[in-house]
Amino acid sequence: MIRQAMLDDADAIMELVEKFYYNTDYAGFAPFDYETVFDLTKMLIETGVVLVGTIDEVIVGVIGLVVAPFMFNKSKLGAYEVIWYVEKAAMRLGIGGGLLAKIDEVCKDRGIELIQMVHLSNSPPQAAAMYVAMGYKHSESSYTKVL
Repeated sequence: MIRQAMLDDADAIMELVEKFYYNTDYAGFAPFDYETVFDLTKMLIETGVVLVGTIDEVIVGVIGLVVAPFMFNKSKLGAYEVIWYVEKAAMRLGIGGGLLAKIDEVCKDRGIELIQMVHLSNSPPQAAAMYVAMGYKHSESSYTKVL
């Protein structure tokens, strides 16, 4: 089941975010800081778009986006991915695709006109294929330099 996240879900979401983080290149830059990420999670639930995927009422997936004006025209509202993660044991059960599909509806209802998803250097190739299948177009790539 896919549903809107609530503040009561923050601890369960944090567990998923931490697992996601340690699978990114960013984990080599800075240790996971629980307080920072908890504050971010609460902010996303209160002002962004956060959905969870559940199996038997247990949260096994999350998608979270920051909502902000489009950087080149403040009259347009965008949603920008911060997290999209599904527990390995729940993969291939439709949770990831269900989360991605549901954000379209939620964003449209909130007047959001653009969704930007991220493909990390170690993201599985099927993530990009899913983006394309769901109507996303490749718009940019980013490069990170630690100073």
